[in-house]
Amino acid sequence: MTIDDNVEVPQDTTLTLDNTTIKGNVYVRSGATLYANSARIIGNVQAYNAFLVDLRGSTYVEEDVQGKATRSVIVLGGTRVGGNVQIEEAITPIDVDALVVEGATVDGDVQAQKSSGRLRVKASQIGGKLQFFENRTGLYEIMNNRIDGDLQFFKNQGAGTITGNSVGGNLQSKENSPPPTIEGNTVGGNLEI
Repeated sequence: MTIDDNVEVPQDTTLTLDNTTIKGNVYVRSGATLYANSARIIGNVQAYNAFLVDLRGSTYVEEDVQGKATRSVIVLGGTRVGGNVQIEEAITPIDVDALVVEGATVDGDVQAQKSSGRLRVKASQIGGKLQFFENRTGLYEIMNNRIDGDLQFFKNQGAGTITGNSVGGNLQSKENSPPPTIEGNTVGGNLEI
C-alpha cells in the first residue's frame, strides 16, 4: 500500500504499518502508538507526548525520527534512518526503554537528552554523532557501534557502559554521576574522560 500524503496517528490510538509506503511525514499524537514493519516513510516520524514509536523489520525513514515527551522510541532490526534519531524529555520508568537503537543504521546523529528510563544504542552504524546529555536515571548502554563522528556523554545520572565502540571522532565523558564504565573502544580522535 502507498499513501501519497502525511499520516497522523490520533490521540490514544495504535497504527501498524506493514510493508506500507508513506510519501510524507508521520505524526504520532498524545498517547498514541506507531508500529512500522518493513515500511518506507519518505519524510519524518514526529512523536509528541506519544506512548511508543517502534520501527523494525528493515523499515526505512528518509528523514528524522523525533520523540519529545514520548515514552519510548525503538529502532531495530535493519531499520535505516536517513536523518537523526532524537528523544527529548522522555518520562519513562527506570526499568523501561526510553530509547533503543539496535542493529540499525542512522545516517545522522543519535541524541537523547533530559530523559528518564533506559537508553541503549547497540550494534548500530551512526554516520554522525552519538550524544547523551543531561539524562536522569539510566541505565545507559552504548555498545559495539560504529560511530563516524563524536561520542559525547555529558551530565547524565545513573549507571552507564560505553564498550566496544569504534569512534571516528572524539570520545568525551564529563560530569556524569556516577562515571560510566568505558573500555575496549577504538577512538580516532581524542579520548576525554
